[in-house]
Amino acid sequence: MRSIELVLAPDPDAAVRAAWDALIAADLPSLGRSGTNSPHVTLAAGDDLPVPDGFDVPVPTSVRLGGLLLFPAGPDRSVLVRAVVVDPELAAFHAAVHRVAPDAVETSSPGAWSPHVTFARRVRDADLPRAVAALRAAPLPETLTIGGVRHWDGETRTVTPVA
Repeated sequence: MRSIELVLAPDPDAAVRAAWDALIAADLPSLGRSGTNSPHVTLAAGDDLPVPDGFDVPVPTSVRLGGLLLFPAGPDRSVLVRAVVVDPELAAFHAAVHRVAPDAVETSSPGAWSPHVTFARRVRDADLPRAVAALRAAPLPETLTIGGVRHWDGETRTVTPVA
């Protein structure tokens, strides 16, 4: 799988990593356990996404976080994320990404996309209260500054900076 992602500037990146660390300290699943994960917002995902040459609208300078969300992850398990609010600037950039990468999976396409920052995958539903408490101990700023755009190739584990 390949993806095109917004990456965070150093301070918000560190804040998300602190939230990952808070989950680890509570002995819960966390993206921080891998050591290779990097905080991001996926814009497009698919098997054949090319590395874009650029975009016809500017990269957003920041994104605003919404509430805590759960995505299903199998029986009695959830993916724990914070929503990203889709404002006109982010919507325009997301559409620009899909103009240069039209073969994305449906769930990342305009009209079906739920942008978010992921904290943990496969959290047991019984552990959700502890996970929420851990995240409250490592609050994130309301707005996250964007540091750039990257293309991720999961097959080759290659990151290519785009913008």
